[in-house]
Amino acid sequence: MITVVMAVITYFVRHRVLTHVMVLTYLAGLGFIAFNLYEHLGEPLGEYFYCDRLGFIFLIILIIVSVLSGIHYITFVEYRNVPREAMALHNAGTIFFTGAITGVLFAQHFGVLWTAMEATTLGASILIYHNRNQHSLEATWKYVFIASIGIAIAFAGILFLGLAAHKIGHVDFTFAAIKSEASRLNPVWLKATFLLVLTGFSVKMSLVPLFTVDIDAKDASPSLVGATLSSVLMNAGFIAMIRFYDAFSLTSILPWMNNVLLITGMLSLVLSASYLLKVRNIKRLFAYSSMEHASLVTIAFSCGGIGYLAAILHLIMHSFAKASLFLQVSQMHRIYNSKWDESIGSYLRINPLGGLVLLLGFLSIIAMPPSGMLITELMMFQALVAKSYWWLAAVILVLVLVIIYGLAVRLLGILFIKKPGAQINMKGATPWESVLQLVLIVMVFYIGLFRPEFIVNNIQKALEVLPL
Repeated sequence: MITVVMAVITYFVRHRVLTHVMVLTYLAGLGFIAFNLYEHLGEPLGEYFYCDRLGFIFLIILIIVSVLSGIHYITFVEYRNVPREAMALHNAGTIFFTGAITGVLFAQHFGVLWTAMEATTLGASILIYHNRNQHSLEATWKYVFIASIGIAIAFAGILFLGLAAHKIGHVDFTFAAIKSEASRLNPVWLKATFLLVLTGFSVKMSLVPLFTVDIDAKDASPSLVGATLSSVLMNAGFIAMIRFYDAFSLTSILPWMNNVLLITGMLSLVLSASYLLKVRNIKRLFAYSSMEHASLVTIAFSCGGIGYLAAILHLIMHSFAKASLFLQVSQMHRIYNSKWDESIGSYLRINPLGGLVLLLGFLSIIAMPPSGMLITELMMFQALVAKSYWWLAAVILVLVLVIIYGLAVRLLGILFIKKPGAQINMKGATPWESVLQLVLIVMVFYIGLFRPEFIVNNIQKALEVLPL
């Protein structure tokens, strides 16, 4: 309720300073709530919510990325001279979107989880439409239409779960209650539920089959919106999937769920590799890169054991790395007035600090030292070998090398090769923004190399409920 009230008030606040203050105040309040939740990890938060350890970690990521996106938006509106009405709507949408994701992270009831996920569609649509041109209008309508279909498919899965529960006289739809009774439920209905939920939420996770509208949305919206869609929204989609996986994990369909996740991840990885070889649009390049990492996370999670830890750690580091890259694209666009690689060149020389962000971000997402994502990808291969998936590990390695090649051809050209047609406006360079983005990259290196005890311990405790 507070989120809705704050969003409505922000919409009617058309002052150029106060509207940004409203967003940052809301995020500061969310940070205060997170600080107080730390003492209640693993405890219920009323009837429909739960202070989940994974949810708490992803809440911290949500706050960090949202604060940086909010700060970058201040520069964005000044440079673009965004009308006050559009700015107010965007900031109201940011508050609503952030609150909806928070609801997904802490929901402990399948109905509440579905409602919060539907709310993220509405919030994201407001953000995608920001530029108010034909491209953004088309992307917004596609996103609303396809994402709503996806949410409807997920709802059908929940209905199947309800049908299975009704047959044994069970009416409590909290995660814990369903998990305790799952072994008594018809496996056919459980399989249908998981398959429909995974299909429906794939639009949030950037996985097959509904990934295309997510790619279009990141391209048509401001880069700072792409930063949130590629990080916190993807995290929310995976958290939602994990809730269903956890609820059914003690039943006979566990191997089947793992196979479905593995197939989904492999198909997504193949498609992302195919698109990355030919895409020339930088925003779409990073969008397909997000699809690649979503695929790797899904594959790692399907292996169980160390794969669970690898998947969650990889999600955390990917959130920071991809957010920094999308935020840097916003600055790059101001300098070159283009998002196409043939119009952007010698970036490391023209904007050294921004070029450093792009270079280190590139090394992060391709899992090259000192990127911490190298550690999690090695853990994923370890999990694959432990399951005797040698041939699959070899195929994944080849696909990852193809993706690295596709990214390297575009990004190294942007960084080091002079493009004759490039039109440069150095007024768009803002070094302080690049400093903030470097902080995110440093966090990727730190988390991967040192694996902070707080993060690893809470992930391991949260994963104790899953079978090895």
